[in-house]
Amino acid sequence: MLKRAVDLIVPAYAELKNRSVFLSLLLYAFLLRFPFVFRDYIDRDESTFIIVAQNWVDGHLPYTLLWDLKPPLTFLFFAVIISAFGKSLIAIRIAGIITVAIIAFFTYKIAKEISSKKIGFWSAIITVLLISSFGSLQGVMSEHISMLFFMPAVYVLMKYRTFLGWTVAGLLMGAAVMTKMNLAYPVLFLGVYLVFEVLQKSNRPVRPEKVIGFALGVLLVIGSTILPYYLNGKTFIWWNAVVLAPLEYAEVRRQSLLAFIPLIIFLAIMIIYNYRKKVISIRDKTTQVLLVAILGVLVALIRGGVINGHYLIQ
Repeated sequence: MLKRAVDLIVPAYAELKNRSVFLSLLLYAFLLRFPFVFRDYIDRDESTFIIVAQNWVDGHLPYTLLWDLKPPLTFLFFAVIISAFGKSLIAIRIAGIITVAIIAFFTYKIAKEISSKKIGFWSAIITVLLISSFGSLQGVMSEHISMLFFMPAVYVLMKYRTFLGWTVAGLLMGAAVMTKMNLAYPVLFLGVYLVFEVLQKSNRPVRPEKVIGFALGVLLVIGSTILPYYLNGKTFIWWNAVVLAPLEYAEVRRQSLLAFIPLIIFLAIMIIYNYRKKVISIRDKTTQVLLVAILGVLVALIRGGVINGHYLIQ
């Protein structure tokens, strides 16, 4: 009887502690970002997203009447808020606060898997600070929205190594890509990594269905964003805006690789330091997923051609 009671109480207590961590991060994000909730203008990107989203609420698909260089789920985020709460900047900024708290919470969960609760919590605190405190980061940027999907996806890949888990991760990764196209690089890298992981398990039959689940999840979300354009005979508009335009944009703004050297050196130092301190193990699957994701994001930034301040949210 006592054992049964403990089995019931311990998971409930763990869940309560997780909830308290999230609420703490939400309060911290609120305190940091509240002074900017009522500002009418923070960044031109955020303002453009709102205008295109309002146009979508009025019945016009993105890129048909108004155009901007972002995938459609960026505008959908704002369109849902406008549909629910009307033309309210306050509602959008409150949604931004919740988004930041969720990103930080999954930072906590990822770091806890690799290291400890203490490291996880302080990682989350630093995350809230760094993606909230400077210039355009005080608004709701497409990078915030993309990380809302990407961070949970990385955690799911680490924690749940099943067909369902990898499918859910694929859906979240697809949503991240359809919010910020440069995340196609880490998604591709993670997909290749998952294929190799399946193939390396030579002690039992290869089971490719988990990788298929991941790929289908990604493609399902991408396909769902194409569908409204296909039904309206405007698929070429989606292709030009979502695929071709970002490629052209990256080529026009390309910087020298030297501009990325400080970021590369910083990441290398942190990884080597933690490896030598035995905080992380290269053989550990959870660490491998995180390192592949980091490498993919770094390649995405380099391929993007330039690092703006708000890009570093990723």
